[in-house]
Amino acid sequence: MVLHQRRSLLLFGTLVLTLTGCFTGERPSLTPRSSVDDAAAGAVLDRLGGAEVLDFVATYRIAPTSTGNTTRATVAQLGGDRRITIGNVEYTSDGERSQTCRNDGEDCVDFLNDALISDLNITHMFWGPAFSTRLELDASRRIGPSAGTATTVAGQAAACVDVILPGAASATGTVAYCALDAGILARYFGADVSIELTNISFDVSASDLER
Repeated sequence: MVLHQRRSLLLFGTLVLTLTGCFTGERPSLTPRSSVDDAAAGAVLDRLGGAEVLDFVATYRIAPTSTGNTTRATVAQLGGDRRITIGNVEYTSDGERSQTCRNDGEDCVDFLNDALISDLNITHMFWGPAFSTRLELDASRRIGPSAGTATTVAGQAAACVDVILPGAASATGTVAYCALDAGILARYFGADVSIELTNISFDVSASDLER
């Protein structure tokens, strides 16, 4: 009688554990690749993931759709120190101090003020982290398979992805992202802004970070 009760309890416990596993399932992965579930976008995201540790000097053309006017931007990064100039706005950071200046250093504040370039529909981190986040969001909202391609931008190998967003009846609703194999944004074409890398060098010195 006792043996029978023990077997009954063991079977009941096994059943409870089995049902609990069915209801809860495995914990979802939070990695960027699995969250977007898009191989073409993942290939571009993988490259942008290295942007913050890459030493480089790059120039870009940035043109918001609302005006079509082109603004020149320069990004220099060396060992974690950065100098980013967008039009007449300059952002500098060295891991301890951050500063935003306008008009060749005449008007400065001790923080990174993206409000000064809001009319361009970008932030000062457009060349890597900011557009990595944007691509991750767009890829998660896509309404069909993304198209991945390989190309060359500013003489460098790059991976690209075209993402079709909701409300798009044709390719007119497609946003395009490209990232250099080396690890920074190479190109973006969207409804709000266009960005194009025009030149890049990996031969960086401390003078590139000086005003």
